[in-house]
Amino acid sequence: MQKLELSDLDMAVEVISQAFQNDPLCVYMLPGEHSRLKTLRKFFHAYGMVYIKNGKGYGVGEPIKGVAFWMDPSSGDLSVSVKSLGVFIPVLFTSYSIGYLRARPILRETELLHQKYASEPHYYLDNLAVMPADQGKGYSSQLMRPILEKADAEKSIAYTDTVTRANVPLYEHFGFQVMEACAVGRTGITVWALRREPR
Repeated sequence: MQKLELSDLDMAVEVISQAFQNDPLCVYMLPGEHSRLKTLRKFFHAYGMVYIKNGKGYGVGEPIKGVAFWMDPSSGDLSVSVKSLGVFIPVLFTSYSIGYLRARPILRETELLHQKYASEPHYYLDNLAVMPADQGKGYSSQLMRPILEKADAEKSIAYTDTVTRANVPLYEHFGFQVMEACAVGRTGITVWALRREPR
């Protein structure tokens, strides 16, 4: 696993956009199948740039097959300068804006669960993505194990969440426990809150 550089951004965007194309939240936000991937590419280009500039983006494979965005206990909020906010402007002119408004109850519930189960300083796995054709080859392990070992050494908890039921056993394999599964009313989306105690 290596820290991503801005030169890796385009490949990282492709990995995470393809991996999230059929994610339940992304499908709910962006129901138009033909435009979804294009919109995700624009969003993750902006989002990924902020993470990478702050040294919180990681990748595995050559070329990149998997991507993870990890926050550590000292991160606080990612620094988004006025200049870097400009990278989100293209996103405003896509269907993402409408999807974001539609998904606000889900995003609000996700944030409430995060605050409820990880109020202390912690490692937060914000996104984990592996190119669909390369899933099941150990890339997720490579993107999680080094950070979780660091969390263990520091006696720090780790936290993540998912809206994909099939992801839960993967996280449980690495020591995360489901704290709550919250069905968000009238959306068909369930948010699983997962917390991992240090070993």
